[in-house]
Amino acid sequence: MTDEQKMLQDSAERYLRENYEFASRQNALDSGHAIDLDRWQAFSDMGWAAMTAPEDADGFGFGLADIEPVIESFGYYLVREPLLESAVLAGGVIAAASETAKAQYLPGIIDGSIIATIPQRNTAPLTIHTVDGEDRLRGDLQFVPSGGTASHILAPTKHGNQNHWAIIDLSQSGTSRVVYQSHDGRQGAHISVDQAYDGSCILLSGADADAATDALYTRAMLVAAAEGVGAMQGALDSTVEYTRQREQFGQPLSSFQALQHRMADMLIQTELARSLVLAACQAWDTQAENASTLALAAKAKVDLAARNVTQEAIQMHGGIATTNEYKVGHYFKRVALLESWPQHRDALIAEFIQRREA
Repeated sequence: MTDEQKMLQDSAERYLRENYEFASRQNALDSGHAIDLDRWQAFSDMGWAAMTAPEDADGFGFGLADIEPVIESFGYYLVREPLLESAVLAGGVIAAASETAKAQYLPGIIDGSIIATIPQRNTAPLTIHTVDGEDRLRGDLQFVPSGGTASHILAPTKHGNQNHWAIIDLSQSGTSRVVYQSHDGRQGAHISVDQAYDGSCILLSGADADAATDALYTRAMLVAAAEGVGAMQGALDSTVEYTRQREQFGQPLSSFQALQHRMADMLIQTELARSLVLAACQAWDTQAENASTLALAAKAKVDLAARNVTQEAIQMHGGIATTNEYKVGHYFKRVALLESWPQHRDALIAEFIQRREA
């Protein structure tokens, strides 16, 4: 690990531990604020938004394996701000675009002035139509994660038989969104686009766009899996702490062997999931032949393990875990949403089996 990587990981852990305690997170959520703008700016000031940006664009150029512990920290502290979607995922697509597009959008991603997001995998693309002699970009993007907080969205677009990736400024006329709060405390949106099209919004086209799509959603699976591991660790740590404090029959709950075995199983599931995610991230960074297959396996494994671990955490806490004021239930809510991001676990498993049989 380089000094820069160590510094990044240490700063993330220290800042989130000291400034992102659960109570303040809930206060921000209860106030109705989609994100905490001061924290968002702090993320950028500390260089987190530049983690995976190319070095020639003033980024660090880190791979996913390098930042995996940082992503875990986001899951551990239940971070609501969409930094990973904006910097790691949307930023990755922009980094593959032309020098002009990179110069136009990457500085905003890095300094936090642009908050970008992406739609679910297999979302129906926007299309280009000619209406009264004018080309128009039209379509609906449903259930966009963090769509309520984004300033821009990267959208798959189809014109004839060719695929594209477009970037849409959501402050422009011809865009609208219906915002909703998802059960993990974030703001999603249904986004509609109907605006004049002149080609300036296109980032990638043809084979480049197809390659970017595959890369984007593989990275999204790995980011979601790493965040899920962080949530698993948070649920486990909360359970261990609770059972040490809570007494029954004059003894702390942690002294009962049956509960010790259950927590040991939670630990085993967490560590196995973490190892698989790290291996998949390393395979992706080194462009290994089986990188995409490993990403599918890692995401499917984490989806199942995270549900099991967070459900066990709720069971061992009892009724308090179901209250909104206690964080264990929020870990379950987050991993439940991650099961369907960027596509549902059942679809991942089906694709994994198909590849293995091919």
